Amino acid sequence: MASHLLALSFVGTKVLGPERTAAACRAVAKGKRRLRFWRAPRSLDDVRARVERGYRFLPLPVECLDQAMVTWYLLNAEGHPATLRIGMKLSPFLGHAWVESRGEVLGAIPGIEDMAIVSEIGPIG
Repeated sequence: MASHLLALSFVGTKVLGPERTAAACRAVAKGKRRLRFWRAPRSLDDVRARVERGYRFLPLPVECLDQAMVTWYLLNAEGHPATLRIGMKLSPFLGHAWVESRGEVLGAIPGIEDMAIVSEIGPIG
């Protein structure tokens, strides 16, 4: 389950901010990717299900940014290039974070196409 990662993201995004939390995730993911030679990478659906299971068991008020950060980290750690996007809409005022990987949007909400992207964190290289 991803509940421990969601808890770390919950604290990290509030204390460090999204960019520094992503930088920490990059450092960890680069090391973990070297250890993945012994099994096939998880699919996008497997990662999505893992995050959803973790979210249900966590007693913290995890928001879309935390879910997107963990999804972005896990996808990249599993070898799926993923981009985390943060968008805003002025009327009605709304902000949302989501992940895009291989043409698929994870964490989409209605009206996401009308949002202006204010921050983007690219794949872990």
